[in-house]
Amino acid sequence: MGIAGLVGLMLLVTATYVGQGLLIADLLFRAFSSVDAGGLLASLAVIGVLQLVRIALLVVRDSWAPRVSARVKEAVRERLTVKLMEIGPGQAQRMRTGDLQSTLVDSVELLDPLVGRFVPTVVASVLGSCFASVYVMAVDPAVGLVVLACALLAPLSKLVGERWIRERGGRWMVSYRGMYAESLDAVQGMATLKAFNASGRRGRELVERGEAFCRDSIGLMVAWCATSSIAALMVPIGTTAAVGLGAWHAATGTVSVAGLFTILMLTRETFRPMHELEVAYHSAYYAIPAGRAVADVLRLQPRVRDTVITAPALRSDPPGLEFRDLRFCYPTRRAPALDGFSLVVAPGERVAIVGRSGAGKSTVLGMLMRYFDADAGTIRVDGRDIRELPLAGLRALVGVVAQDTYLFHGTVRENLLLARPDATDEEIRRAVTAARAAGFIDRLPRGFETVVGERGLKLSGGERQRIAIARALLKDAPVLVLDEPTSSIDAANEAEITQALGDLTRGRTTVVIAHRLSTVRDADRIVVMDSGRVVEFGSHPDLLARNGLYAELVATQTGVPA
Repeated sequence: MGIAGLVGLMLLVTATYVGQGLLIADLLFRAFSSVDAGGLLASLAVIGVLQLVRIALLVVRDSWAPRVSARVKEAVRERLTVKLMEIGPGQAQRMRTGDLQSTLVDSVELLDPLVGRFVPTVVASVLGSCFASVYVMAVDPAVGLVVLACALLAPLSKLVGERWIRERGGRWMVSYRGMYAESLDAVQGMATLKAFNASGRRGRELVERGEAFCRDSIGLMVAWCATSSIAALMVPIGTTAAVGLGAWHAATGTVSVAGLFTILMLTRETFRPMHELEVAYHSAYYAIPAGRAVADVLRLQPRVRDTVITAPALRSDPPGLEFRDLRFCYPTRRAPALDGFSLVVAPGERVAIVGRSGAGKSTVLGMLMRYFDADAGTIRVDGRDIRELPLAGLRALVGVVAQDTYLFHGTVRENLLLARPDATDEEIRRAVTAARAAGFIDRLPRGFETVVGERGLKLSGGERQRIAIARALLKDAPVLVLDEPTSSIDAANEAEITQALGDLTRGRTTVVIAHRLSTVRDADRIVVMDSGRVVEFGSHPDLLARNGLYAELVATQTGVPA
């Protein structure tokens, strides 16, 4: 409705120009015909009124266009956010953060001239020029056809260079997003660059990327200008042809003098919308490739689809888990991450999964949460295939304490309430107390209302991990996955966090993914993975006695041969 309204306003502006042209043509005819001044003054008064109306329409258009653009950008951002939430971390994490951020922020902002000016101008210019040329055609069919042909060739000629512009526009967008992503990497990794004396090298690389982006920007502008020149030529060519043909017809008596004045005035008004289109076209230089980047994200199809609406009630609480012959290969790798992985976790059992880096341990978590689906095999929770459960219902059953705890920029309370937005203060206090986090939270400047900073950088690693444990306790899910929960914790905090984890796992079906083997000794069962499959399982003493891969891992960490 907003863009249609802008088109209507622009057509009314064109109508005022056409009306003004007709009145001026009439004035010229009367002046050369020695008509009394009374009629001239009336025509001049109407022309003045038309100009005032046009000014009012332009003011309304210029104030309305930003609002329409803002609403469209808001809708596009909402759709992009919904799309990213729909595809989930399994797909989104394979895309560079800088690329996504530039699309979500900059590309959407670049749509402003496209939506507010270019799109409505295209429609209004074509319609306005057609209406004006039809009037000219009524006066002189031959001249009208010439004017209409040139008016339509102006925008259609841009299609000649469309492929050239699209190629250069695509290159410009790739260059822009690459420069944005590299700059973001440099800012986020500033400390690492300084530590390795690599800031100078990275700075030179960014300069080279900036120069490449500058060249791509110039190339895109050259393509736009070259294509626009063809369209711009149609205006003087059409005007000259129309005036010349009209003058010839007037000289031969085919058209009256009044008709000639009408042709002269309306030919100019026919091509005026084309000039406005050219200006809008130039203002949308970078908006079109930005729009294509937005469209590329919106066209992404989620690899995991939610096809179930309601979740059946649990038959056992906590439920059991079954991983049966799972096979999965990441698109960017040749070797499978999981290759025939099978595991049964009894209700309430605590199972630890260990193995070398790249053995597929964290992939098991991604499979259970359905961040991506297995290429083959099934996962069952409480005897039901997880693909038969709604995604929200499945993820409500599982609490996760991750290796790299992510805290959002907000207060401690807001980060805890992610687990349960309706949790009471008493429930929050009980969770942080059980997670051994109440002490340090009370010592914070504003307690639960303290802002933790981006990614929780105002807190230590141990404090962030205890908030993650409190969050999982607050969620109170019957299935718990601990993804290397103490890998980034120092020895002083490890005992306290391990005790908190012990309280957290009580009464829950638990899967512990760990590198630190000291954290899995008390598990009911230890499963050893290698190359995406289970190669050993048993208790800690049994696995040591077998002198297999687990014993080798223990010896590597402790320095004591099994």
